[in-house]
Amino acid sequence: MQTLSDPLRAARVAVRSGRFRDAAVALAELPPEAREAPEWYLLSAMAAWRLGDFEFSRKLALEARARFRTVGDADGEMRGENVAAAGAFGLGDLAAAEQGFARATELAREIGDDLMVARCSNNLGNISLYLARHDAALGFYRAARAGFERLAFDHGIAETWINTAITARDLGRYADAAAASDRALEAADRAGSNRLLGEALSSRGEAMAALGEAAVGRAQVERGLALAQAEGDKLAEADALRILGNIARGEGRPAEAERLARQGLDVATLLRHPWTVAEIRRDLGELYVALRRPADAAACFRAAEAAFRQLGSTPRADAMRARADEAEATP
Repeated sequence: MQTLSDPLRAARVAVRSGRFRDAAVALAELPPEAREAPEWYLLSAMAAWRLGDFEFSRKLALEARARFRTVGDADGEMRGENVAAAGAFGLGDLAAAEQGFARATELAREIGDDLMVARCSNNLGNISLYLARHDAALGFYRAARAGFERLAFDHGIAETWINTAITARDLGRYADAAAASDRALEAADRAGSNRLLGEALSSRGEAMAALGEAAVGRAQVERGLALAQAEGDKLAEADALRILGNIARGEGRPAEAERLARQGLDVATLLRHPWTVAEIRRDLGELYVALRRPADAAACFRAAEAAFRQLGSTPRADAMRARADEAEATP
């Protein structure tokens, strides 16, 4: 039972322990006067982000930032800025996200919050990855991981290894991706986070399938998918479905590959997450190339191009345009 002096305690504990659905319920059930507190907006924004409602999360976080700023709470303003930037990132507004994370970093350094500095470095690495600036991304992840390790913050360590694995995969370095995923699994296990375990399993499964171990990879991604669904992690669910679709394609099961990819696309579209939409469209395009359906392939590559351009990721968008041109030139 919550005390009158701290009505947000249950929601705060739920957010910190990764129980975002419980947090959202607890926050919604609070009386109107408790919902005027800046922290109510911040906790609600954090829960909404993890549950996949990026637009609502950003709106709540901006309100939290403004309310913290009004009362002169620099720590609260910093946290609001960080979550608002995360919302912008989820929506594909990379310019706003980069600006927000940079501002949150400044505030964190001013008040000596080393944990937030590390978190922002990790987030800036994600932006660099989206923009295909791989060396910069890996540098940000190394810096973030060093900060997390100094603080013995296993959640953050796991996230940086997952992101490092994704970057290695993007470069075609699948052995490195598998190794980074192993480190992520170790850190996620220490952190006791099923959400991170699910993401790390999907990442490792993708790498193993690319290295020729399709059965092992599929089993790991299926476990990752089950954990994502149990945790309500819609973004991880969409990505796991994408990976399973690619594994099915590699195993010569095109109908299943298309079905899984379409399921993932439905989830990503509902989330309005342009990066995942673009990746799934790209992979569907490659499936249709293999099936000798050039018109369908071109349409998917054009859609992927549009999503990457929405993100401001010009190199990736240009690559998709080239693939679409090639498909359209196919007799």
